[in-house]
Amino acid sequence: MIAIRIRGQKNFMAKLLTKDIFDKYLLEEATIETFNTFTIDGKLNRDFFAGSEGFDNGADTALLSEQFSSWSMIRPICLNLIKGKQTPLSFKFVLLVDRCSKEEFLRAKEIDMQADQVSFGIIIKFSSGEVQITTGISHKTFTMDKTAEKAWDAYIPSFLDSNGIDYEIL
Repeated sequence: MIAIRIRGQKNFMAKLLTKDIFDKYLLEEATIETFNTFTIDGKLNRDFFAGSEGFDNGADTALLSEQFSSWSMIRPICLNLIKGKQTPLSFKFVLLVDRCSKEEFLRAKEIDMQADQVSFGIIIKFSSGEVQITTGISHKTFTMDKTAEKAWDAYIPSFLDSNGIDYEIL
């Protein structure tokens, strides 16, 4: 686990809320404090989609195979809650890697682990005028092997670099 402080918050927030660079992530939960505290549980309600027209293509099937909503689905809602003249008091987004990206990551890093045995995520938090990202990994079973954790902790700074996001590791 590493903690990262975002420099150039305006640039980061624009990319987080208006660009697609985080769209492959899944939203586990969001809390936004403005004039009210808004809490979003990212867990998909599959019953909502039952019988819906237009939910038969591959992208929709992939969406419904996940437990949580994609960031791309929730991002416009969060943007609406955050945008305006006043800065939010705070926010927190817990984002997880989707199954396909997780499998790709494990394969690329040559980590001998099944995708359903591990979760990779980041927590993006704004409070006291500062944006921080914390990396995290969760295993379904106990392991002493830290290979996946080290690979994830190395990946996030490279992801930020490749997307022009200024930061410092704390």
